[in-house]
Amino acid sequence: MTKTHTYRGIVWIDAESPDDNEIAGLIRRYDLHPLVGEELKSSSSLAKIDFYENYALVVLTLPVREKNGNSHEVVDREIDFVIGKNFLITSRFNAIEQLEYFAKIFEANSILGKDEKVEHAGQLFYYMVKRIYTGMFNDLDNIRDALVSAETRIFKGDEQKMVRILSDLSRELIDFRQTARAHRDIWNDLLAYQGVIFDYEFMPYMRDLRDGFNRINELIGNCRELLADLRETNDSLLNTKQNQIIKVLTLVIFIFQPIAFIAALFTIPAANVPFIHSPVGWYSMFAVMILITIGLWSVIKRKGWL
Repeated sequence: MTKTHTYRGIVWIDAESPDDNEIAGLIRRYDLHPLVGEELKSSSSLAKIDFYENYALVVLTLPVREKNGNSHEVVDREIDFVIGKNFLITSRFNAIEQLEYFAKIFEANSILGKDEKVEHAGQLFYYMVKRIYTGMFNDLDNIRDALVSAETRIFKGDEQKMVRILSDLSRELIDFRQTARAHRDIWNDLLAYQGVIFDYEFMPYMRDLRDGFNRINELIGNCRELLADLRETNDSLLNTKQNQIIKVLTLVIFIFQPIAFIAALFTIPAANVPFIHSPVGWYSMFAVMILITIGLWSVIKRKGWL
């Protein structure tokens, strides 16, 4: 499905899951290279940039955080951009929330501002990527909020449950970083490009996108540092709790082992076992066990083992 938007002589064609006929029409209309057409109708999941005489092809892979049952996962979404002087083509095979939002308000000009002058499709590309980066910032903020929530639960005694939650958040950050890392090379290549499509006046826009990516990358790094600290703290508290449990169980065994030995000793089927035939034999053995238990407990408390 292809939708066409226009703004002050600039055409934006948004193709969602385009078929061969739609791609062929775009190639004829804008005199695109056949390889560009192949890129538009396939999802390579490989970020890259190619320059042609009158346009440029930019392929961006985007990390998108989606709900998956009771947890979240970061999935790859690809958008192909063909940027000319007065036209912009986007091709995608999945719904992307930020791009859908951009499309709704594009013609109303609310995303550009009343005083903005868009004289180049590259500027439209800039505002579009800025909106996409806003969505990435929001996803990272949600991950950071999840980490802060995990910190609260760690110190409330939920260390064991937090092992899985922290592992899921770690996977999200790894996927987010792996998908977004290629953006830096894209912006560096655009800044190094000298041609008729992106002239000197357009470079500040690309530097702003590069700076936006650097802020995203810095936020990823901050989240990873917080995650590492939380995981270390959680592991430390969990190990301490487990060691305490093992310590208590060991002391219980230490206390009851002598009592079990005494009980076993008096069950030996031999003649003349003390107390066995006495009317108060059972009570006498029970009293001895109680005294031994109290004695061992007193030793443990005095030594500070518990």
